Amino acid sequence: MRHTSIIILLLTISLTSLHADESAKSSKIKAIVYLKGNRLDVEIADTPEKRKKGLMGRRLLGKNEGMLFAYDDSSIRHFWMKNTVIHLDIAFMDRHMVIGSVVSTGALNDSATVYSSSAPARYVLEVNRGWLERNGIAPGDTMRWAKTGCEP
Repeated sequence: MRHTSIIILLLTISLTSLHADESAKSSKIKAIVYLKGNRLDVEIADTPEKRKKGLMGRRLLGKNEGMLFAYDDSSIRHFWMKNTVIHLDIAFMDRHMVIGSVVSTGALNDSATVYSSSAPARYVLEVNRGWLERNGIAPGDTMRWAKTGCEP
């Protein structure tokens, strides 16, 4: 009887942690976007809290993953890398999702350097550094939504 109770307890813990891992994983991917035919699974930061946190504290970002910061208006956008340990490319886009400028972040966990858009931006995309260049993406290119129904 005691062995049965232990087995049931271990199964319960295993299933609970498996469910928590799947829930966390599925809650991160909010939309699919394309740049020059290249798919990106993006988390959408569309609230002040999500935008403030961004990728802080994150240790990994998948090969074809990113974070899309969505705003209600276009403005000059400023980003810093406080508590960010992933080297990133940042693409600043207008309301039509046309890339206006791209910057690559320097030192890790750098809260002193501010990365700013060169023109008003409504969307900002963060991806692993080098992803944009490897995929031939540059200012003037347009990001497109996949037809998922989860656009902000």
